[in-house]
Amino acid sequence: MPEDLESGDVRSIEWEITGGARLKFFQDDVTDCPYFFIEAPYSNLCLSMTRHAVAEIPVCKRDELLNAFDVSEPGSEERRQAILMAALGASHELDVDVYRRISEALGDPNADVRSAAVYAMSYSPASEYVPALRETAVGDTDGRVREEAQELLDVFAQMGIGDA
Repeated sequence: MPEDLESGDVRSIEWEITGGARLKFFQDDVTDCPYFFIEAPYSNLCLSMTRHAVAEIPVCKRDELLNAFDVSEPGSEERRQAILMAALGASHELDVDVYRRISEALGDPNADVRSAAVYAMSYSPASEYVPALRETAVGDTDGRVREEAQELLDVFAQMGIGDA
């Protein structure tokens, strides 16, 4: 991600570490959540570096992320933030527990929560999201949410996901 020069905030930082591995730190623009990932030329080095980083950095566990959504009040800012965080923490493949929560968030009374649910689908694009995106793109009560759902459908189509 590029630097936000107006605010002075760096949104990503990258370090070269041992054996050709790289630690990349990002600040997500939507969730305002910091996260990192490691790239390495071979999987054992990547796993070793990840274990070391997790031991040194406070990391939210999957169950904590899911529970934050479950205990949040419908329509609340906490719910909006929680669905984004749960999706950000999910694997790159479809996570059925996160999918269920995204589906629930799409029915939230607050358009900001529904918008976050649409955005959350972009973290791990999957064909299973296409029917809900189509329904949201034509049926959501908020024009902005409809537009965002259609935009994501277009991106999915460009990526060849689910014949969007």
